[in-house]
Amino acid sequence: MILGLDVSTSKIGYCVVDTQQNLKEVNFLKFKDGTLEERAQQFSLGELRRLKYTYNITHIRIEAPFTMFSGGKTTAGTMSKLQRFNGMISVLAYTVFNLQPELVASRSARSKCGIKIPRGENTKKKIIEWVSGRYQKLFTVVFTRH
Repeated sequence: MILGLDVSTSKIGYCVVDTQQNLKEVNFLKFKDGTLEERAQQFSLGELRRLKYTYNITHIRIEAPFTMFSGGKTTAGTMSKLQRFNGMISVLAYTVFNLQPELVASRSARSKCGIKIPRGENTKKKIIEWVSGRYQKLFTVVFTRH
């Protein structure tokens, strides 16, 4: 089983897939408050430990934090905070599962899945379409104002 993590400082998305890419679980944990350390501990003591005892996880993939500025939306402080939190989650995943997490760049992940997004197209929209088409019975998209 493969555990995939999408880490941000306000929520962590996660999924478990088997080696044939069958989706076993998909969910997220949204943090209401607390320091980064408290959030990391909450995820480790709750979700990571539950996943350890529920599935035979043999690989961990974590989306690599971005390293480039994104059109005025990202500050150096935001990038630093995300990289710091991503490192905490990586260490905790290693501690819980005794497995070395692999950081995967989003572009690399899309390429491995055969997803090609033409320049200028909405990347999130294309990813949602791909996931919804592949896992339509197990994956529900809920749109918010964000």
